[in-house]
Amino acid sequence: MKSNRILVLILLLTLAIIVLALAFWMPFRTKMVNLDYFIYDSNNNFKYEVGEELQFIMNDTTGLDNRSVLWQFGNGDSLKGKKLATYTFQQEGTYLVTLEVDKHFKIPKYVDVIGVHRNTAYDSIPKIYGPNQGFVNEELVFLTNTPGINSWQWEFGETNTPDAYEQQVVYTYKKPGTYIVKLTTNQNKYPIFHRIEISSMFEHVLIDPIDSVSIVEKDIQKRLQAIADASLENTGGFYKNVKYLKNTYQCGTNMVIKVNGSKYYDLYSYCQGLHHLSGSGSKKITINEVEVDTVRCIPKIAVTQSITQKK
Repeated sequence: MKSNRILVLILLLTLAIIVLALAFWMPFRTKMVNLDYFIYDSNNNFKYEVGEELQFIMNDTTGLDNRSVLWQFGNGDSLKGKKLATYTFQQEGTYLVTLEVDKHFKIPKYVDVIGVHRNTAYDSIPKIYGPNQGFVNEELVFLTNTPGINSWQWEFGETNTPDAYEQQVVYTYKKPGTYIVKLTTNQNKYPIFHRIEISSMFEHVLIDPIDSVSIVEKDIQKRLQAIADASLENTGGFYKNVKYLKNTYQCGTNMVIKVNGSKYYDLYSYCQGLHHLSGSGSKKITINEVEVDTVRCIPKIAVTQSITQKK
């Protein structure tokens, strides 16, 4: 009888240990399975450079209370307890950056850090970003985004005199015709040119009576909603829609996303966060409204969105 009681106690103790282990292990697995992070570069050129401040941002921090967080940057440096890590690499190279939670869940990603001299050489030829067609009295946006330039002189061919001295300018033509936009900077020996056709407003009304701004807003809203609805595994759909938005509406890298009247992002970081947060399975983001001021070379998109828990 005594041996039977001892055997029963051993079985009960073993069962209790198993239950405690499952209670500790299972919540971790269920809450951390969708955890991921993305990288935000401070100068918004989608390159990770030596000396540049990089932010490593988790897509979803729910379930991280009372858990240990460790960032390892692949060069011996690490940060503990930071849900949002800021780090600057001092040497170029390829680094394996790993996010580790409770020593159980690890997310490794390779980061290619380039030298500043490589980036300058890559972008050394100035280029004008702007529309090829426009209309009289339409606000047209022109810019150049080449590193190293600190002086700009724009001539839009209508006044035969310099018209502006900023990196990004808005110009309105008063008469129809074909114009050559001329840009002189401190970096290029000779000016660079851009051709644009300006039509009268009367022709515009005949050709396109539809509200073109409204069409663009609905198109952007549809693309952003597709990014939000795509699963994390559907990276092809994500990159297809981001590339479409960039090639269709963005000139250079200067596009700001204003969310619900307060938060500001660049296009890629906003779309990446949208995809990870909504595609992780726990929350749904609805793009309620999109507002823009122009249909070409859009400098800012105002987005109104809402977040709800998925059923």
